[in-house]
Amino acid sequence: MVLRSAPEVARRLPRVLVVLVLTVPVLVVTGVFVASLVLVRQPVPDADTVRLRVPAVPTPAAASADCSRLLSGLPGEMATEQGMLARRVLADPVPPATVAWGGEEGAAPVVLRCGLPRPAALSGGGSMTVVNGVDWIEVEDGVPGSRTWVTTDRAVYVAITVPDGVGTAPIQDVSRGVKISLVSR
Repeated sequence: MVLRSAPEVARRLPRVLVVLVLTVPVLVVTGVFVASLVLVRQPVPDADTVRLRVPAVPTPAAASADCSRLLSGLPGEMATEQGMLARRVLADPVPPATVAWGGEEGAAPVVLRCGLPRPAALSGGGSMTVVNGVDWIEVEDGVPGSRTWVTTDRAVYVAITVPDGVGTAPIQDVSRGVKISLVSR
């Protein structure tokens, strides 16, 4: 009897091996596919792909050579008390002569606008602040949680809106660029 069962085992063994060799890779591929469906999360939008929406304001001198010169020299990143803020791509319609940094995850961005009309605060005799050789005046813009400063001594008016808690570094960075790019009055 031992001799008769050996050929049966020998015939069945290759069939079992063939079934295992074909089944295991299919199971592995199926498992990887199911795991990828379960584990893959929606990508978190990042600042490089999501365009930032910034409201437009009147900027009658936005097309001036002064604004072009200033905007081309602004940094790609801006230091703040909360870390570095990357310059953002703005959503259409892009306001003229406007750039922004930060604004990720619902935080307010730092926004710079060039070519604004003369601010009414200049007529009211508000207090001037000098930063890196540039005169600024704080203006009321109605944006809660931020402060807006406008240059007072340059050929064109430049405004920077800085969210509370960001510190003064953005005004210092912009002042360097304003001093280099724009002629004082």
